[in-house]
Amino acid sequence: MKKIFKAIGLMSLLMTVMLALSSFTANPDPSSEKSCKVTIRYSNGDPAEYVTVTASYGGVGGQHDFKTDGYGTVTLTWEYSDIRCLYIKGDKYEVDYSDGKSYTLTLKKKNKYD
Repeated sequence: MKKIFKAIGLMSLLMTVMLALSSFTANPDPSSEKSCKVTIRYSNGDPAEYVTVTASYGGVGGQHDFKTDGYGTVTLTWEYSDIRCLYIKGDKYEVDYSDGKSYTLTLKKKNKYD
């Protein structure tokens, strides 16, 4: 009988320890990364193909480069701080983009040769 109580006590202790340790495990949140889709066009209407877009983050700061595709479309991503402005072809564009939305940005440049 003593052996049964010892075994049950040991199993209870092990289960309590496992439960306590599992409560400290960080679960990665895949939904923490935000993104939006931006189509970038020149003022004449042509798509800004293969153009580097530098996103500047608010709050903690920092920058990240993205590149448009052949249709002038780019997916911008951020995690901790919102994107406050974009730098494209030497010009600054103040933006206020939200997660999951699509936008169109018209450049100050008339065409790709400007």
